[in-house]
Amino acid sequence: MKARARRARAAGWLVLVAGAVAAAPPAARAQGAAGSAQGAPASAQAAPAGAQPAPAVAQPAPASAEAAQASRDADAAFARGKELYRLGKLDAAYEQYRTAWSLKQSYDIAANLANTELQRGMKVEAAEHLAFCLRSFPATGNAAQHEQVRAQFRAVRKEVGSIVVKANVDGAEVSFNGTAVGRTPFRHEVFVKPGTIAVEARLAGHEPARVTLEIPAGEVNTADLTLLPPSAPERPAPPAPPRAEAPVPAPREGADTVGPRPEVLIAGGAVAGAGVIAGVILTALAVGRDGDADEQRDALVREGGPAACAVDSPKCAALRDALEGAADLKNAALWTFVGAGAVGLATGAYALWGGGAPRQGAVTARAVTAAPVVTAGGGALLIRGTW
Repeated sequence: MKARARRARAAGWLVLVAGAVAAAPPAARAQGAAGSAQGAPASAQAAPAGAQPAPAVAQPAPASAEAAQASRDADAAFARGKELYRLGKLDAAYEQYRTAWSLKQSYDIAANLANTELQRGMKVEAAEHLAFCLRSFPATGNAAQHEQVRAQFRAVRKEVGSIVVKANVDGAEVSFNGTAVGRTPFRHEVFVKPGTIAVEARLAGHEPARVTLEIPAGEVNTADLTLLPPSAPERPAPPAPPRAEAPVPAPREGADTVGPRPEVLIAGGAVAGAGVIAGVILTALAVGRDGDADEQRDALVREGGPAACAVDSPKCAALRDALEGAADLKNAALWTFVGAGAVGLATGAYALWGGGAPRQGAVTARAVTAAPVVTAGGGALLIRGTW
């Protein structure tokens, strides 16, 4: 009983009569939060907490019977919420306040709803409704109650973030992390939980605008969204005029080719060039081997005279090997030059009189390769391919 009495005293200022203030125009949830505290001056006079306040201004009659009934239903739900809150039934009181708020938005309903949201840990929603209460608090309202609302709003604002949404067009649907929060323009800041917020705006006939913000607690952030009309598709370039080409003579009937092929000419030239280079290398090796043989012969003559090799000896055997190796290299160089010349002549003849790409059904020519082969006893040029 003592705990219930303390809750009732703590919320005594919230027990306001719903009929004291007419319903405010419906507002979107995203536009129901504001950062500036607006209220009555400190000298404003009002009835004690929990008492019936006098109407702030003369209220016009309901526009229709439906509006009047909605206002009465809101007042009834508000009264039930206050009674349930007095009895300590927080969740049930919260549902009644929500029902009243859905029917009529007024500062007293917003204040009581925010109070239950704070106790339920719903800080973002509480900040939203406290901000609405401060914006719509009557100038003749209770100054102490107004200051208590401001204190609650300052405390909860330190634990939530807020975003001021700006866009270059009206009517664009804005979403935070994929959840719609309203349409532009937004008159007030939108309260959010701290963290990463992906803000996106969409409007038919425009390219979507997106921005990602890091929202710290207690700070106001701005999301500037620029929606642009879709870019006009690029016109395709006009087709190029057809080029005048000389007529290609038809191949002779029965001909196997339609002209020399460049790859064969290139391969033939490469093989001929490789053969010449290989011949030069082999010739240089032969000259070197001859020089070695001459030095060995001179050494034997100095040691044993002109008939030094009359009797077989290892040095004489080495001299014979050197002479035979030089002869082999000379022969290899000669035939390499002959092969390179033959390939060069064949390539030239092919360029002048030979065919190129075979006609359909003919065997495709293979690549021609050439490589020098050098051994301890001599060397040669290996040519492989199909003409």
